Formats: sequence, C-alpha cells, structure tokens
Amino acid sequence: MISLRRAFTLIELLVVIAIIAILVALLLPAVQQAREAARRSSCKNNLKQLGLALHNYHDVHNCFPEGNFGSVRDSCTGGCAWRGFSVHAMLLPFMEQSAIYDGMNFDLRYDEAPNSTLKNTKIAGYQCPSDNAYPGGEAGVNYVVSAGPTTFWGLAIGDQVGMFNRNRTIRFRDLQDGTSNVIAMSEALHGDNASAYNPQQDLVRGQAFPSGFPDVFATRAQLDSYGTTCSANTGSLHSHTRREWMNGIGGQTVFNTLNTPNSQNPDCHPCTGCGWYDSKGVWTARSRHKGGVQVLLGDGAVRFVGENIDFNTWQRLGHITDGAVIGEF
Repeated sequence: MISLRRAFTLIELLVVIAIIAILVALLLPAVQQAREAARRSSCKNNLKQLGLALHNYHDVHNCFPEGNFGSVRDSCTGGCAWRGFSVHAMLLPFMEQSAIYDGMNFDLRYDEAPNSTLKNTKIAGYQCPSDNAYPGGEAGVNYVVSAGPTTFWGLAIGDQVGMFNRNRTIRFRDLQDGTSNVIAMSEALHGDNASAYNPQQDLVRGQAFPSGFPDVFATRAQLDSYGTTCSANTGSLHSHTRREWMNGIGGQTVFNTLNTPNSQNPDCHPCTGCGWYDSKGVWTARSRHKGGVQVLLGDGAVRFVGENIDFNTWQRLGHITDGAVIGEF
C-alpha cells in the first residue's frame, strides 16, 4: 500500500507565514536598536578622538584653534572672512590627516585651488554614522565647534565667550568655569540639498532678529519668536548646511548653545546681502540619535545630552567664564 504524505493546507501555510511575519516584526526593532547603539558608540568615539586632537593641538600651540582662521591673501573685494578655515582644518595633523593638511595653502581661501579640491575629501572621523551622507559632491561634516550662547559673527572681543570664536583664541586657563562644564563640540545634521523645507536640516536666510535680540544669552521667548518668523519665511532657505568641513563658519562647522538640542526652531540668520553664512545667526546642535545629542566637553569627556535639558543650563554650558554653578545635566 502506497503511503501518501499529507501536504500543507492553504490555511496551515498562511498560519506559518503569519508566524514568521510576527517573529520578524518582533525582531526587527531589536536589530535596528542594536545597529543604532553601535552607530552611537562609533559617534561617541569620533568625538573622543576630536577631543584628543584638540588637547594635542593645545599642547603644541598653547591654545585652541580659532573658530574661523585666516586673513586670506587674495583679490576678492568686500571682505573674505567667511572663506576662512575651520577648526577641523587646523586639527588635520592630529587626526592622522597630515597629507591633506600639507597639501593646503592657508594663504588662499578655502574654496580656491588646491584647497577647493582637498575640501571634498571625506574624513570618516568627521562623520556621524547615524546621519545620511550629504547628497552633493562635498564631503560633509557632523561635528561642530561651540561658539557658546552667542551669535558668533562680528562680536566684540568681550562678547566672544564660547570656546571657539572668530577673533579670539582660547587657552585652558580661559575655561574659568572648569573644563568639565564647558561644551567644546557637538553634533549637527547634513543639509538635504533639496528645495523642500526641513527644519532640522535647512538654514533660513534674511530674517531680521526681533527688536532687542542680544549677541549673548538670548532668551527662550526671543529665540521662539525668531524661530516662528523664520519658519514662516522659508522661501529663502538654504539646504547646503554642514557640507564643508574646511569652512569655519556658522551653518558649516560652528554651532551655538542658544536653542536647546534638536529644537524645532530652524537654523536662521538675518543677513540678506552677504551670501550664505557671513552673518550672525542661530545654529543648533542636532542629531539622529533618539532624544538628544552627544557633546564633547573641554576636558575631553563625551556626554549624551537630552533634548529636554534645562534651557539655562544648556546656554551656561556654552559659556566659558560666566561663573554659574552647573549641576547634573
């Protein structure tokens, strides 16, 4: 007698498929979380390496780099300060990138040859693996230096109270609040190089500050008012932010501790006739890590700071000499 093997019925097959689908649905979030944890760990390590590079730079030069370096020698008129070099450019020899540094010409603008070619070299240590790559041909940069609770551009020396400034170099001895209480660097997101408005990635240009908007310690009300104005005038948006690690300017390699991390207020500046970035402005720390951003402190430690951090605490962490007592954050 021939034994016939019983086949799966359609219902049984559907049950098996459903069970597999449920298992995949249960496992996929865990896999994604594990991957993000690995990316976040890699991001933290990148910031630690940048902290080590900053300390080594200070050991050699007895100061930290300027946030925007260089009075360039060229033929441009109307000033070329916005084409100065970034902290990232000055750190290259301390990031095992001496070949790029040696090929640069610091007597020229960052966007003139040979610099204009070298600036498109992608440097893994300047990229957070959680962010998307910049969609243009430029290298992109995710780690940005802190100008503190200031608007950064065109400030009097006394108002340059962040760790990185345009016309003032900072030494360890200047960090009077203690190196563990001062933010050196944090994260930012690449622009999407697209015309659609994205408040987490784009810069809105040409929006005047509210009346009385200060260069240092803007209030939450002032920042929210400015953010509302900028969000309503996105026709002048610029989506090429954080694409050039060589350019020492707000919107590229500089941020400020005005808005708290991942704020819904967009990055924005008031200049209408000055090009992309040569302006005071508001540039916020942002990341794709859920709930906050990583920050590098002056002592080289890396901390994850939640986006719900106290507003005043965040601003004070950017100031190097305000003397405020900062508790847990």
